[in-house]
Amino acid sequence: MSQSISAPRYAHAEGYTALAFGRNGKFVCTGGSDSLVRVFYASKAERDQEAITLEQHSDNVLSLAVSRGKVISGDEEGMVFSFDLGQSSASDSGGLSIEPSGTVLRSTLPARDISISSTERQVAIATDDENIRIVSLLDMALLHTLVGHRGSVNSVAYSPDSTYLASSGCDGTVRIWDMRDGDPACVHIMLKTAYTCEPGNSMEQYKLRWSHDGRTLAIPCADHSIKLVERNNWDISALLAGRHTNTVCHLSWSSNSKYLASTSLDCQVVVWDVAARKAILTHANASALCQVDWNPQGNMLAFSDSTGAMYIWDDVVPVEHGHAPPFDRSLADSGALTRDRPRAGTTTGGVSNEPMSDLFDDDAAADGALDVDAGEEDEDGLLDAGDETADAMDDFVVDDDGAGYVERRAPRWMAVATSEVQCFQPGATPWIGSRRYLAFTMVGSVVSIAQDESHHTIEIEFYDRSAHRDIHFSDSFKFSMAALSESGCLFATTSRELTNDQSLRGPSDSDEVSVISYKGFASWSTSSDWTLKLPSKEHPRCIAASSHGAAVVTSLGYLRLFSCGGAQRHIESLSSRVVTCVARNDVLLVILESLGTVKSAGGLKQLEYEYMLMSMDGQARLATGSCPVTPAGEIIWAGFSEEGHPV
Repeated sequence: MSQSISAPRYAHAEGYTALAFGRNGKFVCTGGSDSLVRVFYASKAERDQEAITLEQHSDNVLSLAVSRGKVISGDEEGMVFSFDLGQSSASDSGGLSIEPSGTVLRSTLPARDISISSTERQVAIATDDENIRIVSLLDMALLHTLVGHRGSVNSVAYSPDSTYLASSGCDGTVRIWDMRDGDPACVHIMLKTAYTCEPGNSMEQYKLRWSHDGRTLAIPCADHSIKLVERNNWDISALLAGRHTNTVCHLSWSSNSKYLASTSLDCQVVVWDVAARKAILTHANASALCQVDWNPQGNMLAFSDSTGAMYIWDDVVPVEHGHAPPFDRSLADSGALTRDRPRAGTTTGGVSNEPMSDLFDDDAAADGALDVDAGEEDEDGLLDAGDETADAMDDFVVDDDGAGYVERRAPRWMAVATSEVQCFQPGATPWIGSRRYLAFTMVGSVVSIAQDESHHTIEIEFYDRSAHRDIHFSDSFKFSMAALSESGCLFATTSRELTNDQSLRGPSDSDEVSVISYKGFASWSTSSDWTLKLPSKEHPRCIAASSHGAAVVTSLGYLRLFSCGGAQRHIESLSSRVVTCVARNDVLLVILESLGTVKSAGGLKQLEYEYMLMSMDGQARLATGSCPVTPAGEIIWAGFSEEGHPV
């Protein structure tokens, strides 16, 4: 079957080329490595006209988003600009007019992806850091930051009703944010769902995208396939695979959500029939492909490649061979506005169109802006008057007698970034009668026995009696934690407020001072024992010891590393919250709870953990990454295997 693909239109210099259709399907925007944004007419009759060129950027343009009234573009130096769309008064044919309307964001890192909410009130921006910026388009001085990713964010996408925002990071983690409340919250985390990529290489930065009916999220995967994730339950409903042979980078849905187009580093554009779960069309390009986008109003695709060229593929889906068209004629005839701005409280395709929250307290300004837009659009007959004037109280129901005829919303999940982290000491137990284990390792065990209010007794028992004899001593400090190694045992006291043993919890004294004490096992040396006091209001949270030294994580977020002789040789402030630490030989394992921990109103938690391996002198980071823990799982122990592997 012959393919109707236009000759390449070299829109930009060689390099990464961004691309996006206008909502009315009449034009397509491109941005390239020559720092230009260009706008081309899409129809065959107007395709050869000279492009409109916008020269606001001074660096490579990496991202584009187009709404009903705006074009927003971002570049490599972190500048994000806004342009207003309108009709040119100088042209009798109603030509396109684009005027700069301001700077949306000044970032210090490249702007990788942009998504505009369906209300045109907010725009989400992904840059090469861990945060997502939400900027008000009514007042660009208003900024909200979503915190949770643990690496560069490379993609953001609003759902069509703007209820959810999906984001992905270079570490392969996908997060879903609920945008209905004034304080958006992460409600679901999918670890290692997408493929991992290195920040900085634009060609490898993948994009996830929502279907236009809002039911499905498409995510590129490491095995060159595409996962389709269902909204609300966030389960993988299908896998599109078997055609691409290299990394899938960009995705675009047809306006009726029946087809999905994908581009890859294998230089192929593939069109998938989503219902049939198979590829129906493939175009092999001569150069690596960058982005692809469906025309919202027709059977047309546009895609770009690394040479800076833009192509338009007409009559993509072979309707004459029995395939359904990629768009609904009724929507095209009624205009994009009625499709993109559903009436509040209605449902479309089973997806709730609950209005977005007043994130920036700009409801009044937004209402005014929408009224103006409605009037302007209605002059062209694009807006059904009933849509904006319907009585919002028609479906209003009050369950004042408790009969249960009002649907109850399931408990919402919210990100808890300030909740207390429960640290633990591996191998420790609570008190059982007058005894408790402070440590239980492959070397031996440390038991504390309560004697009276003035002191405890410590018993250190070794499995290999030929290496060490058991040790018993009186403990006047009443140590609350211990870490046992082949060469010594580290002890610590902590405040009653921070102790890991719930039975000892209580308010701490203002003058309470914590003690760290090390007892060496070298019988030939009497100088291996040492004791020190931490500064006031700094208390140990967890400790570790090995033959190469000792580690203490404190309540102020400090990691203090000591030699076996008691000299502090390293101190640093940890960026995340420590759950526990453990050491073996010259390696320290630190487990941290990520900032994206999710907690429901009922107390249920979905935890995300990271690990860090470093040398005991603090001079080398050996490895970092995510811990393989199920979403409902919780880490309660950490250590090293007999072979020395972290567990």
